[in-house]
Amino acid sequence: MPPSPKPHIKDIKPAFHGGASFSRQASSFFIKEGVLDFSTCCNPYGPPKSISQALRNADAEHYPDPDCNKLANLLSQKEAVTPANLIIGSGSTELIRLAATAYSGPGDMVIIPYPTYGEYELASKIAHTQIVRYQIKEKNGFKLACGEFIAHAKLHNPAIIFLCNPNNPTGQYLGLHDIERILNSFPDTLVVLDEAYIAFTDGAWNSGHLLAKDNLLIVRSMTKDFAIAGLRLGYGMASETIITNLKKVRPPWNVNSAAQEAGLAALSSGDYTAQCADRIRVCKTYLTEKLAGMGYLCVPTLTNFFMFKTGNASQFQKQMLAKGILVRDCTSFGLPAYVRVAPQGVTK
Repeated sequence: MPPSPKPHIKDIKPAFHGGASFSRQASSFFIKEGVLDFSTCCNPYGPPKSISQALRNADAEHYPDPDCNKLANLLSQKEAVTPANLIIGSGSTELIRLAATAYSGPGDMVIIPYPTYGEYELASKIAHTQIVRYQIKEKNGFKLACGEFIAHAKLHNPAIIFLCNPNNPTGQYLGLHDIERILNSFPDTLVVLDEAYIAFTDGAWNSGHLLAKDNLLIVRSMTKDFAIAGLRLGYGMASETIITNLKKVRPPWNVNSAAQEAGLAALSSGDYTAQCADRIRVCKTYLTEKLAGMGYLCVPTLTNFFMFKTGNASQFQKQMLAKGILVRDCTSFGLPAYVRVAPQGVTK
């Protein structure tokens, strides 16, 4: 008889993601070459040209710097923090796993507002924690009712609160006052603030000064900002104590040399991401206006993606795919009537 995993691992299922899934290509969900992919929320204009040269310079022979010192130093200048306040990850999702591993375990409660990014739940299940859901209401435009959320969370004394801001898939963005209220209400709880889409968010406020609270981990995604999903690169910012604890459970050499070189080139690309954000905003306005003209209800957002109601998201996705367009069916988020789309550029 083969060995069995721990009981809490046995029934875990992977989180569902958008994009062309290689595991589904043998099924009816085969993604043909040339299909326009509106289901992923990365920068649609591709990486800065400097990244191609950086990849050619990557050292494949030797182990990468385990602490990504060059990248951390450059990021510290960009974010106005010390390198000791930074941890670099193989994508922001790795940092979410590290947070759950270091700060939660059996008997702990983790609070997750739903619908949201599925990796928070998966990371919590792997850590064998108890997940407490807070349902964000459709009738409120999918906006988090901060006071109600705090009251709900206080009933459970959570070890971790996961907040996606702006939230995936709803696109709703919490203001500084709401985040401060949550941090102040739970001084002994790690608040993981996932800002994966902050570079493409209108009116974004700077969360960096909140690191003085000592119970905050801010997670960012260079993967999405610079269109390097194939390399995987993200970073976290927190107090030195939190960063030290995350590094205790971090795999060695977790960020490969190519990703580190790409990150250095990306951070030296000037206002590339801001220029892309301006173009994305134009495309998003065009899409929402056209869809509204066709009678679809688009959920207003301040970021680079939005949802609209179709009635049957799974059926709508299949119909669009037959026309060469891939959208994100939000059924896996618990929203079977909605799809999520992200603009893919004027030329597309």
